Amino acid sequence: MILMMSFLGLKVGGIPGAIASALATFGPPCAMYYLSYRLWDRFSDMPWQRIARRGLAPLTIGLVIAGGYVMARSAAVGWQSVAITAAAVVLMLGTRLNPLWILTAGGVLGGLGLL
Repeated sequence: MILMMSFLGLKVGGIPGAIASALATFGPPCAMYYLSYRLWDRFSDMPWQRIARRGLAPLTIGLVIAGGYVMARSAAVGWQSVAITAAAVVLMLGTRLNPLWILTAGGVLGGLGLL
């Protein structure tokens, strides 16, 4: 995203535009993350941190599941893609196989034109 915004800034305002758009893209999030880290570290012994951590775990799990659902739904354009998605889910949940191997296999098969 930073490269895309820098490219747009370059086209609109030259080198200064590219630098300004890159800083505007990654500056505020970096400042927010840095401040959050410093505050989190400073208040590490506070009881609200334990509560926040316990609340963030289900939130993270829900976001991962929602992202997977959106990707699986957009990829399901025919019965073949539904079958491949179902097979990947069964492999992932039914075995102790690392999901990265399933992803790699899908990429290799897709790169060879077999999917």
